[in-house]
Amino acid sequence: MKLSIHQQVRRRDLMKMLGTAALALPVLELFESKGRAQAPVKKSKYAVFCYTPDGVNQGAFWPTGGATDFKLSRILTPFEPYRDKLLVLGPQMNGTNVANGTGLAYIAGTPQHEAPVTLAARVGRNNGMPGLPYLDQLSAVNKVDGPSIDQVIANAVKGDSSFGSLNFGLHPIGGDTPSDINFQVDGTSIKRLSSADEAWNYVFGNPVMSGATSSISAINKHTAVSDFLHARFGALLPTLSAADRLTLDGHLTALKTYEDRVKTRLQATGQGSAACTSPKRAMVVSDSDAVRTGADTETLCPFYMDLIATAFSCNLTKVASVTFGYPGGGDAGGLRMPWLGFTDPMHFVSHHGGNPTQLDKYAQMSTWIASQIAGLMQRLAALPSASGSGTVLDETTIYWFNRHGDGDSHSNHALPGVLLGGTGGYFNMGRVLALPPTNPTQVLISIANAMGVDVPRFGEQAFEATSPLNGLTS
Repeated sequence: MKLSIHQQVRRRDLMKMLGTAALALPVLELFESKGRAQAPVKKSKYAVFCYTPDGVNQGAFWPTGGATDFKLSRILTPFEPYRDKLLVLGPQMNGTNVANGTGLAYIAGTPQHEAPVTLAARVGRNNGMPGLPYLDQLSAVNKVDGPSIDQVIANAVKGDSSFGSLNFGLHPIGGDTPSDINFQVDGTSIKRLSSADEAWNYVFGNPVMSGATSSISAINKHTAVSDFLHARFGALLPTLSAADRLTLDGHLTALKTYEDRVKTRLQATGQGSAACTSPKRAMVVSDSDAVRTGADTETLCPFYMDLIATAFSCNLTKVASVTFGYPGGGDAGGLRMPWLGFTDPMHFVSHHGGNPTQLDKYAQMSTWIASQIAGLMQRLAALPSASGSGTVLDETTIYWFNRHGDGDSHSNHALPGVLLGGTGGYFNMGRVLALPPTNPTQVLISIANAMGVDVPRFGEQAFEATSPLNGLTS
């Protein structure tokens, strides 16, 4: 349609032209009229899975009080600044004691001495033979029959991110039971990044740095389209009635808001080394003695949390996981935290036998882990969302989970499970739930749904679930 600037434009012609021109930017949802505006979808944009083996000191873990007027326990105290972004998936209580069999629980009698069940809801396989013991993990084939939930989510939401997921491990290998939790679609376990150098080189390699050039190109293309639309719409103004000028002004204002938002996102994605190298690798203690004693964990864990926050803010990934040690291994197994004043490994203190000194060490180790996850929340809360509203923490779901309830008895119930973050408004946070016996796989499905991923069923045999957990959503 060819128009003169002296020709009066009819309303239907204006609407036709606006619709045609807007095809150049097909995702301009901001151009919807107020009468057709819809409430924003509640959805989490990022997910972090934090795995701890060997259970917890049950008496020092569960909050007391009511569902919303709760008092955080000793172990959960680091989350006090984020009470409104915390959802504890707790058991039912008999006074101060856990009611037997309640909370997140695997069916009694099912094999649950293995890490794979936590994110894959499947039992590990030893050289393809189910049911055989894992006598030597290094020679065993730690494989399940499908992907872990983090990979299901990662494959669905990767989009234009550089990585589907980033998986970190703090001394993740060892012990006499499998410690892998991340599995590809074919069931093959995914190696976790387990040192500062390995993580740095993997995350900040050349493919990521080259993103700056492509993002600049994308900004230029976007600006060219935007300039065209501004010129096209601006030329119509002299031909319009006062009412139609208001309509067009509204469209131009929406276009400007949209282009500023996209330009900001593209610039953040393409800043490369300027924005994506803030974690300080040099701060990580990495000498052989520190690695041998476990002292490296004190600086390596904060470094991993920095990497995750940076990766989210730079659109390097939307999914991450952190493994805190490995299960099993007798007196030598699991993480050590010598900076706490003792060198006992987590697996050893988890077999406390009711000893007060061991129980205290057990609680100290879990409290330190909670402080590291709270540190990640603090980092994410300091990052503005790419949408221009809120923070990255507001858009993130963190799940801290465990393979046991009490490590001493290897109990299959009252499994520690805590959801953290803003979750994009998807989960109703700021609560402590007292759950009856509940399949933990339902929580995995719920997290996938929070990330906008439909998972009708997940897991196998006794660990399978076919629905999310009711009562979690807003």
